[in-house]
Amino acid sequence: MNSVTLIGRLTRDAEIIKMENNSRSVIKFILAVSRDFINSSGERGADFIPISYWTNKGDKLCSYLKKGRLLGVNGKICTRNYVKDGVKKFSTAVEANRIQFLEYKGEALA
Repeated sequence: MNSVTLIGRLTRDAEIIKMENNSRSVIKFILAVSRDFINSSGERGADFIPISYWTNKGDKLCSYLKKGRLLGVNGKICTRNYVKDGVKKFSTAVEANRIQFLEYKGEALA
């Protein structure tokens, strides 16, 4: 089973990439997810997770995906590899199948 659920804040505004036929688009963003422990300097660390979300409502949805927005994301982990300058590279990201708006930084949603 490949399933992941994350709660975190957008590190910057989401970007939308439209496919050639304009029937679908992919929204990409980075989600900052807090770690459970506090380090020796009293700060809570975070992981920065790249997220992709395929949709046919990208223009409408992307306008709400702004820096600081708290989101819940359900999806699956995807790994890819490629060769760049003769070196094999690996990347890991989450392909979301559901996004839930939780609150905007500093204000609760009504």
